Amino acid sequence: MTMERMVIRLFLACAASMFLGESAIAHGGVVQEEDLCVIKVSFLRAHFKVYQPLVSSHEQFCEDLPVASESVFVMEYQHDALATMPIDFRIIRDVTGLGRFARMEDVEKIDDLDSATVFYQPALVEPDVFTVMHEFDEEGDFIGIVSATQPDTNKVYAAVFPFEVGFTGIGYWPFFIVVLVLLQLQYLVMSGRLKRWMKGRSSSAAVALLLCAFLIAPAGFVLAEDGGLRVTYSPVAGPLEINRIHSWVLHVESVGGAPIENADIEVTGGMPEHDHGLPTQPRVTTELGNGDYRLDGVRFHMRGYWEITVTVTTEEGSSVVVIPVQL
Repeated sequence: MTMERMVIRLFLACAASMFLGESAIAHGGVVQEEDLCVIKVSFLRAHFKVYQPLVSSHEQFCEDLPVASESVFVMEYQHDALATMPIDFRIIRDVTGLGRFARMEDVEKIDDLDSATVFYQPALVEPDVFTVMHEFDEEGDFIGIVSATQPDTNKVYAAVFPFEVGFTGIGYWPFFIVVLVLLQLQYLVMSGRLKRWMKGRSSSAAVALLLCAFLIAPAGFVLAEDGGLRVTYSPVAGPLEINRIHSWVLHVESVGGAPIENADIEVTGGMPEHDHGLPTQPRVTTELGNGDYRLDGVRFHMRGYWEITVTVTTEEGSSVVVIPVQL
């Protein structure tokens, strides 16, 4: 088997794992909207926040908590109906092994929910604000479960939100860094650069040059859905951050490596899991030449899985590239 085929198989295996993960990515019933955390119990919504008063005073947390300590969970209703519904609140150890990918159906498969429960507040009706307190005595992965019962029909609406106590802030970054490295390696193989670099060089020199290429090369590349072109992309000012306006450089070329110039480029995006778009409208402001385009106005307002859709229109037609972004 050639080296190129081995690399491509490795890339495809890793990419398949990533895309399977994307289909399961969720933040349970809690999402961040603008500067607020919102818990969605079916169609019912409430402003959700957590305090750890003994260690962080009035600082609010959305889901993950920095330390094991006394924690106050607060839901401020955005739907009046919640004020009339009995609501119960449960915290369990994550015995599903799924971490942030856990869903309600995964919780329902737990044989002995009581043995996994570390806190349970029986159902009660609280007007306006629902508040519970629990003191964590250990760090780890947990799942919160909120259930609200419709008094007239006894229909139960539920939401789950996986979270971590003792959150380091690293999350899934190491995994995605590995994926990006493999994306870059596949780009070098597909473009023929790897073969050209290794030709006539010692193995140690080739490895050193390859490592340098990882450091200076674009963040990743994506093929168009029709296979007609590919786009490399890289943030201008370092890693992506939440609620910060970013600029990217897009490099557009044919599959043969020829730069695509004088193209019209439109950019949209959103979070498919939450069915909402970007908070800004990114646009290409400058054509830099040699197939490079500067994209300004990219902003992500919450963590999670995003898709950036790039539509490239030339005289030959239009091609669509979907760039996956995990924050």
